[in-house]
Amino acid sequence: MRLKLIIVFLFLALGPMYPPSQKSVVFSKADLEERFLLQVSYEPENGFKDFMTSRSRIVDFERHGNVLRMVEQPHESEATPRLLATIPIRSETAQSLMVDFNAAFDKVFQEEDRTGEDYDGRADTNDYSFFRLSQRHILNASQHGSMLVIDQTARNMSMDPVLVHYYLSPYRSNPDFIPFEIKNLDHFGFYETYARQRSGRTVLYATKFESHKPIIFALSAAIPDRYRQAVRDGVLYWNKAFGRRLLQVIDAPDGISAPDPRYNVIQWLSDGYFNSTSHIQSDTLTGEILHAHIFIGSGDVMHGDPDQQNDHMRFVIAHEVGHALGLRHNFAKGPASTVMNYFTFEETVRIGNQVIRPGGKELDYDWKVMRHVYLGEPLDPDTLPPFCTDGQAMCDPFMSSGMAIPGGAGGN
Repeated sequence: MRLKLIIVFLFLALGPMYPPSQKSVVFSKADLEERFLLQVSYEPENGFKDFMTSRSRIVDFERHGNVLRMVEQPHESEATPRLLATIPIRSETAQSLMVDFNAAFDKVFQEEDRTGEDYDGRADTNDYSFFRLSQRHILNASQHGSMLVIDQTARNMSMDPVLVHYYLSPYRSNPDFIPFEIKNLDHFGFYETYARQRSGRTVLYATKFESHKPIIFALSAAIPDRYRQAVRDGVLYWNKAFGRRLLQVIDAPDGISAPDPRYNVIQWLSDGYFNSTSHIQSDTLTGEILHAHIFIGSGDVMHGDPDQQNDHMRFVIAHEVGHALGLRHNFAKGPASTVMNYFTFEETVRIGNQVIRPGGKELDYDWKVMRHVYLGEPLDPDTLPPFCTDGQAMCDPFMSSGMAIPGGAGGN
């Protein structure tokens, strides 16, 4: 059943007391009984340098007089609700409230959406540290299906311009999604949900897409034509690992760029000094990845001849799509067994040419781990290539099978 999340958006000036740029949103009173998933990402407004996501949270809206209180409900019975924002009600009708989200959204919580047990252990620290936003203005509020999307421009505490993206949707877990519990980081690694207590024990789920439907990546129009096939090959490498055509590639519709909650966008950036990176936002309870953002810098093709540049691009894309599918780095020493390691430029070219191009064979770690987590196939740890990842003792990418050098696969 489709919920009446936001019936209509009224982009109205609220009179001389409020600046015309402050847009209000009509919120259905019927939705006050619902739970919502709130997801936040942010980036410098004057050009991409450090895109980040804030921890996704499940929230309720409670009315108290002339305000709505946005409250994060705890997942554990002994914990207490956490007030995240107080939203002024500007006016109302019998069915709806006109609320001022801009006045309420005055901070960004810094805890990331992407986490792992080596970051904080197997306990939910619930870090509510934040940075304040000033000079706030809502640029756009729109509805995509049952999701409310708000883009807000502001200044951070250093008075640098920042662009904040808010996604608010009714929370419903996907009945077709099968969570995968991560019990340790001994043999392979995925990004995880934050720790929860279930039946007296700590549970963390791998972040991954649902595998019962296609996983579609959209190529931004900014990707140069001469590299678009290499980018496609990098995405489709993972179909070799899955042993089926689970991933698909499309050209992003006109006007679509990362981040966008409707598409998993691969975005080209012209900053030659930028390291490629990827980010995911997921269902905070089950680990289902809901959308992914991949940013590719033009600096990735500054070295080598055109054929080498394309083969290197194939590797970089496969590496970043691996992260977008939930995989952690694997910096284990020895022969190349995964695209999730760092390598020299020459080695990335070789892997791009011999492994990722159509006709190449998937690497051993990639297909064994992905088929195990996504498809439920058995995994024999004794036959799995070695594994170590960020944050683990004695696991250094610069001491593994390759080293990150300018033009190498040194992304996130």
